[in-house]
Amino acid sequence: MDYRTCTVVQGELRLEYYVYGSGQKTIICMHGHGRGADDFAFLAAHERKVISIHLFHHGNSVFPENRIEKDPLRTEEFLTLFLEILENEQVQKFHLFAFSQGGRFSLCLLPEMPERILSLTLISPDGMDNNSFYNWSSRRPWARRLFVSWEKNPKKLKRLSKIATSLKLMRPKVRTFVNEFSDDRTTFKRASLTWRGFRMLQPDPIQIGKTIEEHKTPFLIIMGSHDQVIRPKQAYDFARRCKLDNVVQEVNNGHNFFKPTSINKFIQFLPFLDKYLYLLK
Repeated sequence: MDYRTCTVVQGELRLEYYVYGSGQKTIICMHGHGRGADDFAFLAAHERKVISIHLFHHGNSVFPENRIEKDPLRTEEFLTLFLEILENEQVQKFHLFAFSQGGRFSLCLLPEMPERILSLTLISPDGMDNNSFYNWSSRRPWARRLFVSWEKNPKKLKRLSKIATSLKLMRPKVRTFVNEFSDDRTTFKRASLTWRGFRMLQPDPIQIGKTIEEHKTPFLIIMGSHDQVIRPKQAYDFARRCKLDNVVQEVNNGHNFFKPTSINKFIQFLPFLDKYLYLLK
C-alpha cells in the first residue's frame, strides 16, 4: 500500500512519519533501534490509518548532537511533537504499538495522555528498568565519554565484549548484538547517540500501573521466549512493579520480531486487529 511521508518540526527537532491508509481506526507505531518506520507496513489496510514514526537519529528525524551531553531529550519535547502529529492527522484517540526502543517512548507517553490511548501493545520494550546497568551507566558522564571514544574506533568495544563474555560478565547473545553495531562505525555512532541522548526518558512503573488501572487501558507486553537482548524476566519484573497481572505474552522467538515468519507469531495478539483477519497472506 502507498503511504504519505510527513514531518513535524519544533525548533531544531524534527520527526518524520509515514501514514498508511485513512480509516477511522488509528494505530500509532514506533520502531526499535536500527529499524525503521516501514517495519509496520504489514498493518496497512484501507479500513485503518497507520501512523509510523521514525525515532530521532533514524530516517529523517533529527535531534541535534550538540545537545546530547548537556541537554538531552525530555519527554515534554517529544510529547509536543507527538501532539502536533495528532493535530495534523486529526486524530483524537488511537492505539499505541511499539517495539524495543519505541517502547521507551510509548511508556513515557502513556501517563501524559491516558484518555486518548485506546490500547498499549509493546514488543520486547526498552525502558522497563531504569536502574539496569545499561540505563544507569547512560546517566554517568564517565560512561558517556567512553562511548564517545568508541565512536571513533568501535572495534575496541568488540574486543572488550569478547573479554566480558569469556569472564561471563556478558551473555553470548548480547555479545553478538553488540558486535552487530560495532562492525560499522556509522551504526555504532547511532547506537551511542540514542543511548546517550534518550537517557532522561525514564518510564515510571508505579505511575504507569496506576494509569492503566484507572483508565482500564488494555495493556500487553509481547516477549520472545529466546530473546537474550531484552529477556522475558525483565517484562515480568516490570509488570510486578506496575502491580499488573496477566499482561505478558511469550512467543517462540528471539529479539528480531519483524521477519515475516516472526510476525505471524504475534499478530494474533494485537488488540486492534479484527479477530480471524490477522494471518499474513
